[in-house]
Amino acid sequence: MKKLTIIGLGLLGTSLAMALKQHGGYRITGWTRRADVRRRLAAAGQIDVAADSFEEAIAAADLTVLALPIPQIIDYLAAGASVWRPGTVVTDLGSVKGVIMAAAARDLTPRNVIFIGSHPMAGTEKSGADAAFPTLFANADVFVTPPESALPGLPAALTGIDELWRDVGAHPHRIAAAAHDNLVAHTSHVLHVVASALATAILDAPDPETRLNRFRGCATGFRDTSRIASSNPVMWREIIEHNQAAVLSALRSFETRCSRLSRLIEQGDFAAFQTEFARGKELRDEWLQYKVF
Repeated sequence: MKKLTIIGLGLLGTSLAMALKQHGGYRITGWTRRADVRRRLAAAGQIDVAADSFEEAIAAADLTVLALPIPQIIDYLAAGASVWRPGTVVTDLGSVKGVIMAAAARDLTPRNVIFIGSHPMAGTEKSGADAAFPTLFANADVFVTPPESALPGLPAALTGIDELWRDVGAHPHRIAAAAHDNLVAHTSHVLHVVASALATAILDAPDPETRLNRFRGCATGFRDTSRIASSNPVMWREIIEHNQAAVLSALRSFETRCSRLSRLIEQGDFAAFQTEFARGKELRDEWLQYKVF
């Protein structure tokens, strides 16, 4: 049995625990600040052990997963540096990798603790253990960011991380931290900014009657395109703050595309508008052929 510790039992951490329990082969220790949550998950058999402290949870782990917000991941890397055994493997589920990999290089690498970043492209607009489900990571692509320092045991550790993700039905892919942050700014982070702007542009009407009519006029199209505007604002503030430059680049790309469509409508060039619209449909249809949900 692989001794796995999950720190943070929200949507992602609990979903990972549930998926690995279904797979088998892991003895899972869980810890989160809320004692009622970790004890409830242990009683339900979704984790094997509910640790009483962060230090207790990581002391005997072969592999630790930090399923926490980005600032907490950075803090816990420092807090656990003297507790993790040399040769132990640590990963995370954070959606920004550059700042986390830098913190791990500072705090863990000198102690020969191997940190490998992970970012599963999976989640919902909900949060907390009650929103977790075991198939969250099924068919998800997971970006794995190796450290720059070649510590002893790194090749085996990378294989172990890949196996972890395959065990829950996901598809791991190796990528450098800087390339990852630029990529997800375009494929994920900017979407949440746009969804929030879309929701406020449509629903933040100047008077109650107009707002009510807009509520009446919004149906499944609005629901589908604005779903992620219901995501946790604090979490997304932290993500955007730690990937500022890449997100700004992605937003400028979006603004360029949106401005072109606006200009074509203003000019009455609806043939060109149709061509642009068709290109969007073509690319999305191609993506749907690639992605399996």
